[in-house]
Amino acid sequence: MDDSTRYVMALDAGTGAGRCLLVSLDGQHSVEKYQEWQYEFPAEAQPGGAEFDPEVFWGIFANLIHRALAESGVSPGQVVGISSTSQREGIVLLDRAGRELYAGPNIDIRSPSDGARIAADFGEDIYQVSGHWPFPMFAPYRLLWFKEHKPELYERVHTMLLLNDWILYRLSGVRASEPSNATETLLFDLKTRRWATDLIARLGLPESIYPPVFASGTQIGEVTPEAAAATGLKAGTPVVTGGGDTQCALLGTGAIEDGQISTVLGTYAPSQLVVNRPIIDPQYRAWSGCHVVPGKWVVESTAMEAGQAFRWTRDVFYGGGGTDVYSIMDGEAAIAPVGARGIQAFIGPRVSNYRYLSFSVRGAFFFQLPPLPGSASRGDFARAVLESIAYGVRANIERLQSISGRQVTKLRICGGVSKGQTLPRVLADVLNMPVLVPELKEGSAMGAALCAAVGSGSFNSFSEAVAAMVHWERELVPHPDRVEAYQALYEQWLELAPQVYGPEAIGEV
Repeated sequence: MDDSTRYVMALDAGTGAGRCLLVSLDGQHSVEKYQEWQYEFPAEAQPGGAEFDPEVFWGIFANLIHRALAESGVSPGQVVGISSTSQREGIVLLDRAGRELYAGPNIDIRSPSDGARIAADFGEDIYQVSGHWPFPMFAPYRLLWFKEHKPELYERVHTMLLLNDWILYRLSGVRASEPSNATETLLFDLKTRRWATDLIARLGLPESIYPPVFASGTQIGEVTPEAAAATGLKAGTPVVTGGGDTQCALLGTGAIEDGQISTVLGTYAPSQLVVNRPIIDPQYRAWSGCHVVPGKWVVESTAMEAGQAFRWTRDVFYGGGGTDVYSIMDGEAAIAPVGARGIQAFIGPRVSNYRYLSFSVRGAFFFQLPPLPGSASRGDFARAVLESIAYGVRANIERLQSISGRQVTKLRICGGVSKGQTLPRVLADVLNMPVLVPELKEGSAMGAALCAAVGSGSFNSFSEAVAAMVHWERELVPHPDRVEAYQALYEQWLELAPQVYGPEAIGEV
């Protein structure tokens, strides 16, 4: 590659893997490296406890950086900035000297013995402040568990970092946070974009462990000599605040203005709508939070299991396998008819209700008419699952429109399931609106790269960075005949969904 080209780098700590994205400032050249990782499940933290070894995860990131630089031929001096994104709700606890006392992912749902009181006594106040209804995956539950079960560790906690903050700490030695993921702790005021000190005190949590907060896209430090030696980066490279994965995906798909919306079609399928002021759902069904873009907020609802449902379909109907099997599934689903010969799937995608958040779900396939032997193929079942994802996305977007008072006119998508040809087409027809598919599907990492581009001074604003770096692979427009057919099928899905998932967990759209 041309050694005059400048690049930014993003590190992404996902639930199942780490990722490194190296992308040029014109968005035309990119290299992505990925490695899956595993968690530990300590016996003393059961039920629900999960942790990871920070040295192992940091080693994975260091290796991914080396690989990205080597494969691309990009020299460390061409990298003008680095940022990070991560799964939300994961945290790392540091002692005064900066040693990790605990590192845990978003699937750590340990809770103190009196954990039920958090929602019972403080749920409404927490929701009004943070935009999130309490649930054991959030930081207060873990902190109070350590206070109860490991007081000697609890007393040594000097700093709490989100996982994206921790990555930057490892790179720069700076302890800092940013609003989009700080909101995911329940302890951050989304309106003022500051730590909610009154609420922290009322919950009986330490009041001094929360790091300074900087806007996303702010340079907070430089790559240290130690980090440079470990990663192959150049010492002194600007280190820039990034954000939570879904908000970064919004940015990575260019959703930065009021009324714009993106859906991340990954393991789960969250949709976030950009708004220009904080909006709180009076029925507590949705999440509200800070966007990575200063002066913007988000309202979120999720269709829950998307990629997970498609993977289950792969394993059951196609005998497992890797990405090649997904291509086969996508092709067979594409030639199956609209409505999948009367099959409707209920194996995950649904309308979320964050007041009654649950990661366990009953599942079923429904048949309008029982297919005759041999009349339904595995491609019909694959299509039924993709259609169910589209129905779930539509229902959640309709909920967001109702809560926000906005009318969505175009959907941006990203994530692994957006790489197929069939689902984007089905989404356009089910939602009756254009669907934009970016060239770079890893929207979260792309959003963090845009933060690095702004924080390094390469662009003056996020809008400039998006215009230069985000490019579109295709725009799908709805087909009138399929729109009409899907309207009837969607109404049937809405009628059946509460019978499978339960009315309390769904509520009115």
